[in-house]
Amino acid sequence: MRLFLASDNLGKFAKKLTKLVNGEKVLVITNARDHRTPEIRKQITDGMIRIFGSNGFTANELDLRPYFGRPEILRKFINDVEPDLVFCIGGNLYTLATALELSGMKEILKEDVAMDKYVYGGYSAGAMSAAKDLMRYANTYGKRTNDRIEQTRQIYGKVFTEGLGFIDEYICPHADTEKYREITKAATDSLIKNGKEVVALSDADVFIVNNGEKEILRG
Repeated sequence: MRLFLASDNLGKFAKKLTKLVNGEKVLVITNARDHRTPEIRKQITDGMIRIFGSNGFTANELDLRPYFGRPEILRKFINDVEPDLVFCIGGNLYTLATALELSGMKEILKEDVAMDKYVYGGYSAGAMSAAKDLMRYANTYGKRTNDRIEQTRQIYGKVFTEGLGFIDEYICPHADTEKYREITKAATDSLIKNGKEVVALSDADVFIVNNGEKEILRG
């Protein structure tokens, strides 16, 4: 299993990602931004695709919404593309988790990443989703997360809160940004108090898992 988990975009370790990934084909899952307007969503998506392009990857968006209730079609698409990296951008953690569940992509990822078919990567919500019980975040981030859960319910009519379960740790991103510093520290302290292992990442940092070996790279 290979994972590349960041706080913001690729952190300062894009070269590490190129070494971790055996190829250049990337699928960028964008559903953490389904709460944004189509224009803003496209702007964010295009920006991420440009970042991958500038680092030697060929990236394309994977919007999971057309595959809701059609996991067999999504599986065929993934098999046909044969990606080297599947990468989830940040945004609403619960929108992402729900889209992964409704499309069947969660089970596809769990199966494929366990078999080391490709790397799983993500930043912010995309990195947080690598944990198992995403309600742990709801219990630590407080009102902000409760709002995100309700936002997801309004978009999809339901909410799923189970993550991918790739790691036992809980990623807490944006530890050094002024907007999120206090809430990230409070969440980190709360998770640790409840016996959870936490990886707090500043926006330059990444957490890498490479076939059992774990490494936190500080930027």
